[in-house]
Amino acid sequence: QANVGLEIHQFTPFVKLQCSPHLKPFLCSIYTPKCVSAKAQPPCRTLCEQARSECASLMSTHNFQWPKSLRCESFTTESCKEVSLLH
Repeated sequence: QANVGLEIHQFTPFVKLQCSPHLKPFLCSIYTPKCVSAKAQPPCRTLCEQARSECASLMSTHNFQWPKSLRCESFTTESCKEVSLLH
């Protein structure tokens, strides 16, 4: 659990700078997942991709690499129906 706190802490500057309206909801879906039928709902792949894409240049400027543990490719689009920020 200490790793989770450390990992999410790395994103704080990017959330504060609002590099993407999708970053905070994505991080919330990772660290406080919504439960459906007593099962944690996996993060939405599209939300991850949008957050990563929109924050990429700012993250690059700060020599920050998107964590391998949060690879968007490892998430599905199944839970994206629940996400209202996607257009």
